[in-house]
Amino acid sequence: MKKDVPVILLYGMTAFVILVFLFASDIFSPNKITGKGISGNLSIFVEDTSQIKIYSPLNITYNFSVGEPYTLELNVSAEFEVVEWNYSLYDLADGDYVFSNLSFSPNITFNATRWGNRLTVFAQRDIGNWISKEVVFYVSVPNSAPILDYIDDKILVCEGAHLLYNFNASDIDRDILIGDISPKNPFFVILIGKEKSINKFAIVSGILRKIHIGTRSYVVSVNDNYNSSCCVDTKNVNITVIEINNPPVMQGIGAQTVWTRGENSTFYHQMSVNDVEDGNSSEGNLYFNISFSEENLFEIDNFGIMNYTPQSEQVGVYNVTVCVVDNPLESTHENISLCYPKNGNPKSVCEDFSVTVTDENRPPQIINYTPVEENFNLSGTDIASFTVEVHDPDETIPDIDWYVDGALKKHTEMNYLDSFNYIFGCDVMGEHNVTIVASDGLLSVSQMWNVTVELVVCPPEEEPRGRGGGGGGYCIEKWVCDDWDICQNLKRSFDIKVLSQKDYFYFTEICSQKGIEKDSCGFQIRNCKDLNECNNSVFKVAKPSESQSCYFTEEPSCFDGIKNCHSRGCELLIDCGGPCPPCPTCSDGIQNQGEAGIDCGGPCPFPCEEEIPLRKNLLFLILLILLILIIIFIIIKLKNLIKGTSKRAKSKPPL
Repeated sequence: MKKDVPVILLYGMTAFVILVFLFASDIFSPNKITGKGISGNLSIFVEDTSQIKIYSPLNITYNFSVGEPYTLELNVSAEFEVVEWNYSLYDLADGDYVFSNLSFSPNITFNATRWGNRLTVFAQRDIGNWISKEVVFYVSVPNSAPILDYIDDKILVCEGAHLLYNFNASDIDRDILIGDISPKNPFFVILIGKEKSINKFAIVSGILRKIHIGTRSYVVSVNDNYNSSCCVDTKNVNITVIEINNPPVMQGIGAQTVWTRGENSTFYHQMSVNDVEDGNSSEGNLYFNISFSEENLFEIDNFGIMNYTPQSEQVGVYNVTVCVVDNPLESTHENISLCYPKNGNPKSVCEDFSVTVTDENRPPQIINYTPVEENFNLSGTDIASFTVEVHDPDETIPDIDWYVDGALKKHTEMNYLDSFNYIFGCDVMGEHNVTIVASDGLLSVSQMWNVTVELVVCPPEEEPRGRGGGGGGYCIEKWVCDDWDICQNLKRSFDIKVLSQKDYFYFTEICSQKGIEKDSCGFQIRNCKDLNECNNSVFKVAKPSESQSCYFTEEPSCFDGIKNCHSRGCELLIDCGGPCPPCPTCSDGIQNQGEAGIDCGGPCPFPCEEEIPLRKNLLFLILLILLILIIIFIIIKLKNLIKGTSKRAKSKPPL
């Protein structure tokens, strides 16, 4: 028994050592973790490049694979005894130090940065002076595909609003990416900014109307425009336009006067109402009601018609309120509370006006106004301010209208007092007039001011325009474009006079520069529009081109080996995307487009996980078998030992 115990302990220790070796070996932890420090030494440098030699890196381009660390050797020597070595690495692309004044011993490795690097090596003499030398080198890496950052699978937007959904895409090559959405219209993708490897995009739209209601699938994409077969990333999204119940829009009628006898002794009027869902008042789908400040004079029907002939005893002024109610939505989206109105219930609007019943109508009177001077001078960029106070002897509350050079700028109802501000604008000069007209519906009174506008020259960014009410700012275009139309043959289009001779020669030259033969030379067009609807006479942002040359083929398809447009869409890459099957990407879960693994290696910016070499697998298997045999051997030995002990105990005579 005593002799067997050390043997068993020996076997056990051997098994323990093997286990420790297995779990501590680089079979299970093949990656090494390295760190770097930054020292804060203040040094005085004496430039003497002849006494330090840098053998690596050299002033050359170093090529690395995608995802591979840019590790280089730092081999240096000096012609003198060195007390201390330091080195710094400057990133020429970002204009910043990666690390500075790191202490090192010659013949180590370091990680460079992509593109331009400037490495400076410092050596300290025993007398305390520092000598330095630098080398500039370049790190080249093959082009990688861009990657879309997170985008919601479901995007909601309300009818009557416009969509602005921001998203990012990263590209380690720091390319300016091309963002797109398919199909286009009413939604488009625009680039709104770029910061190093991040491109910032937005999905945008104009005001969304009833025709856009519902859910539709779209493909959002980014493309680095590297070549025709690489590199893109795509994301499928559903965009839902939530229907709202638009309130009716009712046009006011202003003050009305009706006589008790003779002409104009009947008041007949149909309210002008338009409703997006229920049509106009003439269709009879809306509901009207009417109320009076005093006695009820007349009714209104569901077509919005009022028909009234007064009696002589009804002379007076009556304040009237007409309201119209539309119908509820047949069905409402579960997220309609995100919109305004927040539900699909019936909506109503009201209009106030006055009806004066008279047997002797008198016109309104202007009893006070400013400026008192009816003729004055004004700078084009100054604010012209006007006020007016009106009285009607028949107690009618009149309408007040403001005109600038004969054009109506402001309309006011049910108010005795009113004001008006106006800026004529830069680049405007000469004689102009501002007029106020007060009316009771039949008779009116007016006041006019003559204004001499002095010229103020517009700055380059200012759009010359007049604007009422003191409004300001100028409009910046937000251009978006539809997909290109199908490519048309240049020669045939010219022969049937679709193209001018000037355009024909222009596209012919462009095709020649692109190496496209005459028979295959074509052109295509598209429509571009400004979502901001600026209507500037001179664009603040240049309008994108609406025509370009293209490679013409008789029957464009998803199998012709050409990146072209057909089937009401444009291909993203050659024969994929748009109207064709999806393009291969680094996020599709498929090993394609030359990837080393699924969505890694090749054109993808993600390195594939390092596989354990076969020799390591064999070594692991051998050690595992050996460990199992030792454990079995120990178990057998222990069983035999226990059995032998038991037998000796039984054979021992009792005391």
